[in-house]
Order: sequence, then structure tokens, then C-alpha cells
Amino acid sequence: MFNDLSRFLYLQYWFASYPDPFQGRSFWLVVGVILAGLVGGLALRIVSGYLSDPSVRRVLRRLSTLAATSGVLVGISFFFTQTSTPILGSRFWFVLWLLVALTWMWFILRYIIWVVPVERAERAQVAAYQKYLPHSAK
Repeated sequence: MFNDLSRFLYLQYWFASYPDPFQGRSFWLVVGVILAGLVGGLALRIVSGYLSDPSVRRVLRRLSTLAATSGVLVGISFFFTQTSTPILGSRFWFVLWLLVALTWMWFILRYIIWVVPVERAERAQVAAYQKYLPHSAK
């Protein structure tokens, strides 16, 4: 996979109707990406349940959804590539998956940069206001 990178420059490699299955290191690399996505998504979902900050919890849940969905989609594309299924097994699905994942990551980063600080400021303002209100005895 890493010996001849010039093949990535040819459209025939990406849009071949019957692509060659992954072999050797590239096979295990793709399997590792699939497993990392699935296990990482599950781990992030579990960790997010133990957090008290709602903004961080939301970010981790969004990241877990991205990781698990990416693992499943890469697994499906990998299956079709390994079975040399026409069109569904083409390698451009991996490029499309990468573009979708990067776009999804952009929306998560946008949420972290612009929305989370506003949510935290609103929560701090509400907490400061409620500090002076009488509380019911529990």
C-alpha cells in the first residue's frame, strides 16, 4: 500500500468497476479503522454518560455518533470492496466517506467554538440569578 503512492493520482484507481481487494497491510489498516470507529464510538458514548457538564456531554455524544457511523460505513464499503462488487465496491466511496466525516467534524468544531461558550455563559447567568432565590427544603 505504501510502496507505490502514484496510483492514487489516477482516476482509474478510484473509479474502477472491479477494484482489487485490500491485501496485506492495507487490509489490516482498514480493519483497524473500522474497529477504532466502533470501539471509540462506544467508549465515548459510555464516558459521556458520566459527565455533569451538558456541553461536554453533547460534544462527546456527537463525536461518538461520528465515530460509530464512520466505522459502520467504512465497514460496509470495505465489505463491498473485498467482494469486488461493481460500483458499490469502488474506492471513491472511501473518499466520499472522508469528505462526509470532515464536514461532520466541521459542524462539531463549530458547535465547540461558537455554541458551547454561549451555553456556558447562559448557565452561569442562570446560576447567579438563582443563587438569590429561595430554595425549597428537600
